[in-house]
Amino acid sequence: MSVSSDNPSDDFAVPEPFRLSVRRGPFTTHNGPWFHWAEETDWRQGVRLLDRHCNSRGIVHGGFLSSFADGLAATAVFREIKRSSVTIKLNTEFLRSAKEGEWLQGTAQITRATGKTAFVDAYAWTGEGRTIPMDNLIFRSAAVFRLMEARAD
Repeated sequence: MSVSSDNPSDDFAVPEPFRLSVRRGPFTTHNGPWFHWAEETDWRQGVRLLDRHCNSRGIVHGGFLSSFADGLAATAVFREIKRSSVTIKLNTEFLRSAKEGEWLQGTAQITRATGKTAFVDAYAWTGEGRTIPMDNLIFRSAAVFRLMEARAD
């Protein structure tokens, strides 16, 4: 799939209410385009899975899924604690495979935080609905993040 219009959402069959994420780092921008939606306490990130996300067997590569898990967890830290962080540990359980063309979405939440560390659970699934279909879970992930010092403005 290639982006041909001014709105990548048109080319990637992006479900509502997702919208294009534009503030991404070089690594995630290269692997996108990424989409998101957020409400006060609920949020999601999503991506239309492409051939470049797959391994030689035609299923989505575990490295890509691990990167997605890491991004979900880091987003939860920033949303809830309002501080940047770096990954110390990331464990990912792959529950089933995902394939090119599917919509992958996920979310995460902090389970515990100290002054310097945050513990996060993340998970992702295929499907376009807002509810989480437990039979479509692709992975569960547990992460530990070191919180960066708050910047003085």
